[in-house]
Amino acid sequence: MIEIKHLKTIATLKETGSLVNTARELFLTQSALSHQIKDLENKLDCQLFERKTHPVRFTPQGMLLLELAQDVLPKVEATKCRLKESLNQPISQLRLSVECHACFHWLLPTIKEFNNFWPDIHVDYERGFSYDAIPELLDGDLDLVLTSDIREPDRLEFAHLFDFKLKLIVAPDHPLANKAYVTALDLKDETIISYPIPRERQDIFKHFIQNARFDGTLKTVDQGLLIFQLVSAGMGVAALPDWLVTPYEAQGLIKSIPLGALGLNRPMYLAMKKEMKDNPVYRHFLNTCKQNNSRK
Repeated sequence: MIEIKHLKTIATLKETGSLVNTARELFLTQSALSHQIKDLENKLDCQLFERKTHPVRFTPQGMLLLELAQDVLPKVEATKCRLKESLNQPISQLRLSVECHACFHWLLPTIKEFNNFWPDIHVDYERGFSYDAIPELLDGDLDLVLTSDIREPDRLEFAHLFDFKLKLIVAPDHPLANKAYVTALDLKDETIISYPIPRERQDIFKHFIQNARFDGTLKTVDQGLLIFQLVSAGMGVAALPDWLVTPYEAQGLIKSIPLGALGLNRPMYLAMKKEMKDNPVYRHFLNTCKQNNSRK
């Protein structure tokens, strides 16, 4: 009754947030997609999501089906990968680097899940963070790079994982704490605390402050926890991804504010050499990253 295509549709609907984008992602017409969903709802005798909501809001029955999809689809993909891999030259390791300190928050559980299916493949992330890992990828010293910036697109494949919001965090009693959003001018004299990344590679400067005047101070620290502690103590402000901010804000330690009236959205990509984009092991790692982040 419930087919793999139905689970893929529900998972894609969750990922994209709309019927239009889901149809595009699955290479279906909107009419065909609507017919497929209606047919499934009739078979299950329940409504799976509320119409005219954006992003799509699932009903309790729809959430049960989504949980099934999130459990089953990775296993199906893993089995397909193993079948294909048995015909190809085996891969013994994946050498990975990240250009985003905060990615380790979700990356390590992703690697663990990947290794549950591929126990004989060592994911080497000892290189850890690098603010510019693309040259190593091009030279063959790395296999995969997590990055928000596309470079050398003619030579490399940049597979889109997800989008995230970069948010400004301040102490709860900071003068900016009650603003609906901040502007570049609001940050002109602030102390901005960040990971040790060159200013020209930092999203808050590249995509928000840009050419606006900045007379403040840039203070770098190595650990994410220390950033939150310094901000909470009123010793500066910081710009961090929403997935990292949420638990600290829930504890009342900091306050988050959108960067600009529309917020600052950034993409996350998994970069690899173009000739590896269809390799089943690489595709499984990519899909595991996507699946884990769809649950956030």
